[in-house]
Amino acid sequence: MCMAGVQYVQKGVGFMSTARISVNVDEDIKQGAQKVLAEMGLDLTTAIDSFLRTIVREERIPYELRTEKAFREAAHREYVRAELEKSIIEANNPDTVRLTHNEVMARMAKRREARQHE
Repeated sequence: MCMAGVQYVQKGVGFMSTARISVNVDEDIKQGAQKVLAEMGLDLTTAIDSFLRTIVREERIPYELRTEKAFREAAHREYVRAELEKSIIEANNPDTVRLTHNEVMARMAKRREARQHE
């Protein structure tokens, strides 16, 4: 969670003023973020500053926020799209075996029968 208690500390005269922000966040999240950012050559302060500047510049949060349900629905749509794309590629492959509905049903019946005798 990211609950913010904000403290503002003005520094310098005639220079860009800075503000100190105190944020409570899970320790594991903080350490994980610091590790990833270090691999990018950044620190947490620089990353948060960049995030806030993007919000100001774009007047939005720079990523899409979704409910769990919306996330699952989007993931499902992507899965279906990928499966459809694979099916189209397979259908265009001349080596693909093509069966009628009756042939598929007959094969399924044979497999069920074989499983019953195991």
